[in-house]
Amino acid sequence: MDKSTSPFEDRSLLICFAYAPAGLGHLRVTDALYHGLPEGANTPLLLGSQDTTITYLHRFMSLNPFIRHLTVWAEKGRVENITTFIYRYLLRSHTDLLYQQMKTIISESYTAPSKILIIATHFGLAHQLSAIKERLEKDTMIKVILVVQVTDDSPHHIWFIPGADLIFVPSERTQRELLRYGEKIHTEVPIVVNPYPISPILSEPLTKKQYEEKLMQVDNKDSTLPIQVVIPISGAAVGTDYFAILTAELNKKSLRFLFHIVCKDALFTKKFISEVAVHEYIRIYGAQEDRKVITTYEDVYRKNVISIEITKPSEQSFKALLDCKAESASLLLFTEPIGRQEYDNLDFLKRHKLIPNDRDQELLVQMKISSEVLSKASNWRGIRIPKDPVKAAYFIYWCLKTGIFSKMMRYKPTIIDDSLHQNELAPDGVKTFWKKVATLL
Repeated sequence: MDKSTSPFEDRSLLICFAYAPAGLGHLRVTDALYHGLPEGANTPLLLGSQDTTITYLHRFMSLNPFIRHLTVWAEKGRVENITTFIYRYLLRSHTDLLYQQMKTIISESYTAPSKILIIATHFGLAHQLSAIKERLEKDTMIKVILVVQVTDDSPHHIWFIPGADLIFVPSERTQRELLRYGEKIHTEVPIVVNPYPISPILSEPLTKKQYEEKLMQVDNKDSTLPIQVVIPISGAAVGTDYFAILTAELNKKSLRFLFHIVCKDALFTKKFISEVAVHEYIRIYGAQEDRKVITTYEDVYRKNVISIEITKPSEQSFKALLDCKAESASLLLFTEPIGRQEYDNLDFLKRHKLIPNDRDQELLVQMKISSEVLSKASNWRGIRIPKDPVKAAYFIYWCLKTGIFSKMMRYKPTIIDDSLHQNELAPDGVKTFWKKVATLL
């Protein structure tokens, strides 16, 4: 983008990021887009949902198995169309508080805005902003542009936002499904495929020495070098019991494992923190605010050479787009998926051969090594681990000793003769995001 003609330098442009406190994923994407703002852009405002029930509902749905199964059922076929209609109606019917927030933001702006650019990374606020967009423009005489970033490669119909100016999705598959849904409800919205936005902070290249240290950490030969593992605990604190057992079991296998656990310091994590913080092989990084949790996670990668990350297949999955020589491009070990969107994210990775296919995964879980599987490992950026934490620890140690992790750390992308799919795999999604947004301004 030519700096002299950048629309982001217009002092009368008001930029707002809109997110909801439903887990950390939506905020991670907001953080990535914020850090990639074009040079000279105005300082953006962060518009969070004032409805705290979203946070409690997200945690309840994440932790309750029955509700999780019910939600998965409600996200399929004709049932999804009905639940989407109801959910969309409820969201768009409760906008008075948000409207007053936007009016206050406009009235208190030092420079009177002539245009408002809103980037929404949660469908709830996106629907509500879409509902008030026309009224806000009429009452303030200010042009409002609403851009939506879908935060998983999952074509949930609720992500189709009538009235949005542009919706970004990570793949052609999600684009196709959402456009098809739009046809069913006789509504058109521009939807574009763009590589998933990964924070530029996390994409910084390692020095040669740092990369060599990563290689040595996962080398299957005897070494005293600590294997540094980061474990980000989800906003809903899912899987804390699993991680407590897994870390203890891995420590039994090898004293080399050093765990960096990043989590929210809240009532529902205090028991977990107190249980694991006593171990010398665990470093705990807690923060009370969601935004601080995100920056703490980034700091762990900046201050340590991390070779492995154990995480849910949520938005973290898309760090698989980074080369292993990038700062945060650790080997991704995925725990059991929770919710349809995490299964969809795994499907994205399988389609692009970034994780083993089902056949190879089954062979790995059975711990059957072959020259064929070992040769494929250099094409993988991640791998799924067993649901049972004791078996998972055994499996992880086996992958280390057989050289699978060593091969993965020397990652070479699989060549796919498909220009669109190649576009889905690009690591500069933030940069191309802002280029496409600039065309709306």
